[in-house]
Amino acid sequence: MALNENALPACKQKQSTTKELQNNCTNNTQPMPACFDWVHEYVLSKDEANAIADPEWIIPNLVISGHLVLIPAEPNGGKTTIMFHLAGQMAKKGYEVFYVNTDISGGDAKSMVEQAETNHFILMLPDMKASKSMNTVISKLTEMSETGSTYNDVVFIFDTLKKMVNVISKSAAKNLFQLLRKLSAKGMTVVLLAHTNKYTDKEGLPIYEGTGDMRADVDDLIYLIPQKHDDGSMTVTTMPNKQRGAFIPISFNIDPNRDVTLLNEVVDTLTAKKIEAERKDDEVTINSITQAILAGNTIQKDIISYCNESAAIGERAIKRVLIKYSLNIDEAITPEANVITASFIWNKTRGGKNSYKFSLIEPIV
Repeated sequence: MALNENALPACKQKQSTTKELQNNCTNNTQPMPACFDWVHEYVLSKDEANAIADPEWIIPNLVISGHLVLIPAEPNGGKTTIMFHLAGQMAKKGYEVFYVNTDISGGDAKSMVEQAETNHFILMLPDMKASKSMNTVISKLTEMSETGSTYNDVVFIFDTLKKMVNVISKSAAKNLFQLLRKLSAKGMTVVLLAHTNKYTDKEGLPIYEGTGDMRADVDDLIYLIPQKHDDGSMTVTTMPNKQRGAFIPISFNIDPNRDVTLLNEVVDTLTAKKIEAERKDDEVTINSITQAILAGNTIQKDIISYCNESAAIGERAIKRVLIKYSLNIDEAITPEANVITASFIWNKTRGGKNSYKFSLIEPIV
């Protein structure tokens, strides 16, 4: 006798319903309900998948042809210097490059005009031209978006985004990005330079200055992470955050004369900056421990006593800093490739009665 499914226990009914849905999906015998039509908007076509896997790079791992790219960095973080250099490289590849700069001082204008002429791209300075502004530039771009022309070999670089639109205003940003999307659909490549917030998140990662909607409006969001050096040079590494392409990080060096070089190996500038910040926080304790050792206190307990008496530093803080910046010469250490660690300041070796002795690492001359 056939059983009525409604008479089955609830768990059996659920198993029966689930199995039916699985069969329908596997056999594709039932049309998908209309309420799910929207999901197709999120499905990549084969052409789209191929374009992401094998994009047409203008600048490998940074700028893809026809994309809308947002590149934020902290103020004075190297974004203008790097993009000005790359504008020349793009022009050499045959692209018509237009660099719109509204974040430039009068003192920098002369050298930048000369550099643009030498490298065969057009530098536009709307704020330095009578009766011109970023608003008039946007008006002209709007006219271009309404023609039947295509712009496959055209690159526009805007420095910076906050001078184009109030980055905190969602409505203003929406109108701008609709325009840029129309131009991108006509083949134009658009690069937007922007600022990050002054403060990072809990993990030390940069935070984009604008609204969250802007992240959704661009194809690629690539942070620049700078590490500044005492000689005036800077190492800058990219950190892809959102991408429609197979990006990997790349690193640039900016020398004291502002000349840019693409490095052969990636430098983990984010970790390096964290270590520098930690070193700065530990500086008082480091100096006190070093003075203790120079005064002849080489045993850990004597170092602790010296630092506690001379600088009122607690035992826990002293031990933490000793461990962090000491090289244990009794143990063989195999450094991992491309892994940045805190620089060692002291040698550490086992003494008598389960104690440790510390000495200064002699500087290499």
